[in-house]
Amino acid sequence: MYLSILLAICDIGPHIMGGEPVTREEWLHIIGILMAFIAYGFATQKYWSRHLVIAMFVLIVVYASILGALNQIHRAIMWRAIINASVFGGASVWYFYFKLNVAAYFCELKGGPGL
Repeated sequence: MYLSILLAICDIGPHIMGGEPVTREEWLHIIGILMAFIAYGFATQKYWSRHLVIAMFVLIVVYASILGALNQIHRAIMWRAIINASVFGGASVWYFYFKLNVAAYFCELKGGPGL
């Protein structure tokens, strides 16, 4: 995550969201900031970091849905973003909340009872 953000800050490589090119500033504001918080949370072992991962996928679905409803993006790109975010978001929910050892780790970080 940090590498992606660093490359975007240095304006290296294409900046793409939903299969469409965007400006470096748009990418950094929308994806980069959230990824930076997630990476910081994981690196410093913060319990809330798993919530941000899920929030990122939810925001992608909401963003794609709104832009699709306003005809700002092509329908195929909208559906691809929604499907990808739903699949990876679902996998993340399973991993962070239902995989016993991972869920217990985050409960421990929060200071709550283990599973």
